[in-house]
Amino acid sequence: MKKSVFVMWLLGILILSGCGGQSNLKKYNDSIYDLVKECTDSTQTLFEKYEEVNSDITVDSIKQILEEDISICQNSEAEIKELGDYDGDNSLIDAATKLLSLEISYLEKFWSTSNYWNTDTITDEDRVQYNGAVNELNELEDALNAQFLVLQQVQEGFAAKHGLNLDTQVEE
Repeated sequence: MKKSVFVMWLLGILILSGCGGQSNLKKYNDSIYDLVKECTDSTQTLFEKYEEVNSDITVDSIKQILEEDISICQNSEAEIKELGDYDGDNSLIDAATKLLSLEISYLEKFWSTSNYWNTDTITDEDRVQYNGAVNELNELEDALNAQFLVLQQVQEGFAAKHGLNLDTQVEE
């Protein structure tokens, strides 16, 4: 469902290279990056488990992972907010917290579909509600994909404003 979001994050996110005397800015950027990555990695694990064809994976275990993921993302969002701005520039924090807020909304909406995961037949009324939730999930996924790009652009602008060089790193 959300694979494109994570591929974009892992392939497209920029992190600061060694910054010499600007280690505080590097730490600031890296802290934000690490906190966003903690959330997105957790969500990636959730969806890998959700898509596993394995008799050991139950709806209850997926719900437990989902609850943990929501908590991780909420904690990441709170920790980023605590960082405050950098030299009067809050653009990076704003972009990152907006992304995490969308991620949390996505996960909460995904949770709302959990009542239908183990159901072979649903009523017409339930199908309408389920389809509505799936449509909202698709809209949130589109917003997340767009926000990942915004975060990348904001990070580039943030680095340029503060005179830093960025390296693109691909993680496997």
